[in-house]
Amino acid sequence: MRRFVGAKTGASAIVQTGVANVVVQGGNILSGILTARALGPGGRGSLAAIIMWPQFLAYGMTVGVPVATVYWLKRRPELASELSGAALLLSALFGAMAALVGVAIIPYSLHTYPPDIIHFARVWVIVTPLALCAVTIMSQVQAASAFTNLNLFRVLSPLSVLAVLLAEKLTGRLTANSAALAYLLAGTPATVWIAIWAWKHFHPRFRSLGSASKLLLGYGVRAWGVDLLGTIANQVDRILVVGMLNPESMGLYVVAQSAAGVLAVLPNAVVPVSLPRSSGRSKEEITSLTGRAARMTLLVMILASLPLFFFGGFLLKLVYGAKFIAASLVLPFLIVEGIFDGLTSVLAQAFLASGFPGTVTLLQGSGLIASIPLLYWLIPILGVRGAGCALMLSTMLRFVFIFVNFPLKLGVRPPNIIIQPHEVVTLLRRLRTASPLA
Repeated sequence: MRRFVGAKTGASAIVQTGVANVVVQGGNILSGILTARALGPGGRGSLAAIIMWPQFLAYGMTVGVPVATVYWLKRRPELASELSGAALLLSALFGAMAALVGVAIIPYSLHTYPPDIIHFARVWVIVTPLALCAVTIMSQVQAASAFTNLNLFRVLSPLSVLAVLLAEKLTGRLTANSAALAYLLAGTPATVWIAIWAWKHFHPRFRSLGSASKLLLGYGVRAWGVDLLGTIANQVDRILVVGMLNPESMGLYVVAQSAAGVLAVLPNAVVPVSLPRSSGRSKEEITSLTGRAARMTLLVMILASLPLFFFGGFLLKLVYGAKFIAASLVLPFLIVEGIFDGLTSVLAQAFLASGFPGTVTLLQGSGLIASIPLLYWLIPILGVRGAGCALMLSTMLRFVFIFVNFPLKLGVRPPNIIIQPHEVVTLLRRLRTASPLA
């Protein structure tokens, strides 16, 4: 239990983060079930349209500050206070700029939606600066290797959302707008708590902002493409679906994505631990660590996907209701996409840890360049299934790109992604010693 709570080693940190991801995913799924059953496909699609832009803009307008914060706090710990203060100020500034962008473009993006939904979407985009600052604070906690605090924050946020949604449901006030309020603001108390912890740990200073900002932006601008293109690649399907299909189809697509999203539990546990653990090592060591994590990720994701793949329609009907059974048409595409996306995200950490964020930027760009024409081509032909198929094909292209860049950019052989029997035995032994039940 001490190993699990303390998360001092890589294995225990991954296990703890994995357990947190299960709780986070469970909270998100329960929230999705509650809103889907209460609002129906049309209402669930309207809710997705309202909350999509604040989340998209917060992650898209980071200018690479969060990942640069992790990188430089590990490289230059003596500048921790200056880097922390500069990162917070930059995030607040870029968040305000992102909100203004959202206010301007939302009416054009949601032109197929009722005027009240467009109005609510423009109102709630004002939370973008808060969301972006929260992302930066989380990166600082990650750099401090305080995974227990980070995971506690990550667990509290979705559980707070679920609690508010339940209260709205019990009082008969659950609408698309009130649900959006829960999703965007219910986690504020947890954000305040983790911000206080980060403030006490790093003691942010707002002096020497020029030099600290130069360090952050020097790395961040190069890595920004990872955030920006990654966010666009992950959300471009929703952005185009929301403009090309009606709210009911959007609701079906969001539910299918939520179901396939359970597969992201493991890569989301591995990625936050991988970068700080790998940074500062040789390329060979980084590749070895990344390959080990990639093999474990692929094996577990394939095993976890089998029930969804073969019984997805039954599970969707059982969990979300008969109105959402049509979402099973797109679910297989999103399952395959989720497996390749998780594997690619783990492999990409090797390039970030080696100081080559530009390669990951090109990785995201290659997927984006492929996904947009595929979406425009396949959505009119296949509808919701076309969106899933396009996303799957573009993600497979990203995997091929990152794989071939190991010898081209790092000068090392690509890691083997097929786990070996002796590694399974070693993995089980480590998980036993790292798990809370060991």
